[in-house]
Amino acid sequence: MSIRSVDYVNIVTKSQEVSKIRQVEHDKLRVQVEQGIVQQEKLRETKSKRVLNTNKSEGLRIDVDKRDQSRDNSSESNRKRKKRDNSGTDNNSQLGNKVDIKI
Repeated sequence: MSIRSVDYVNIVTKSQEVSKIRQVEHDKLRVQVEQGIVQQEKLRETKSKRVLNTNKSEGLRIDVDKRDQSRDNSSESNRKRKKRDNSGTDNNSQLGNKVDIKI
């Protein structure tokens, strides 16, 4: 059975369409696989970061010495401030005590 030229043209165009469709399907599958791999990598990275970077509240410890130091520093600064305030009020304590009113 021989192939006529009209049939040959139809077969060639159909085969080109089929090859394009197969190529698109192949590319689509390849892209889906690559996206799946990328998502797996992102998920792995986020899980490893979660393990490495624990929550700050989980790693906190109360250091009694540091708390005492901060209290000492704050009380010392309070004493200095009160001393400055008191020294300033002593000089000004004489002013304004007496009111001179002439009638």
